[in-house]
Amino acid sequence: MIDNRILFAWDYHGVLEKDNIYAVQELCNLILGKYNTGREISIEETIQWYGLSWFDYFKLAFPEGDQDLWGEMVKDILSLQRSGWGIVSKHIKPREFAIDVLRTIRDAGHHNILISNSRPKDTFKFAEIINATEYFREIIGVATNKDSQLKQGVHTIKRKALLDFIKRSPGYRKVIVIGDKESDIRAGMDCGTITYLFCPPELADNLSAIHISAHFKINDLRDVLEQL
Repeated sequence: MIDNRILFAWDYHGVLEKDNIYAVQELCNLILGKYNTGREISIEETIQWYGLSWFDYFKLAFPEGDQDLWGEMVKDILSLQRSGWGIVSKHIKPREFAIDVLRTIRDAGHHNILISNSRPKDTFKFAEIINATEYFREIIGVATNKDSQLKQGVHTIKRKALLDFIKRSPGYRKVIVIGDKESDIRAGMDCGTITYLFCPPELADNLSAIHISAHFKINDLRDVLEQL
């Protein structure tokens, strides 16, 4: 049965938050330094790889390594992240108007969910850092960070998570997907949703975002409220 509710499915990194890219860069370079790779990733590389797993970061940053080495690096960075959320908290901030928009949607009787390419516990922690947990019907982390997602494609993982939620909670009048990556938009398109590509102002020169075919392209999160 169709009711009047609308579902807003949000990506987290680069959309509801900003500046986590600097935490990712700092954490990754600490591990690369620990293993004496002679390598540091740049902020440009961090942006280009953003949304991939930690495994992929190390595979791309240090291709001279192997599966075992990249796996050990992942274990170390996850341990460092768990004990060093201060690094993340130091950098990460809520996106302008993010909390206001989430609150407006919830208070109007509609639902927000969060689907992030982070581990489930980490996804909840990320939402907690920006004081947003109360606004989500469900917080879904889809990454294990133990394996490469380059072949499978992040969009297929996110698509499955969204379809699983819709199957468990049917009846939405429409579903809106908001993300800043091709994987978000492709997942939304595959599920037959209305898609919003959020173009972060600080990444305006990132050409990979400009050519993604979404229904709408925005740089102000308040624009999604036109769907209410």
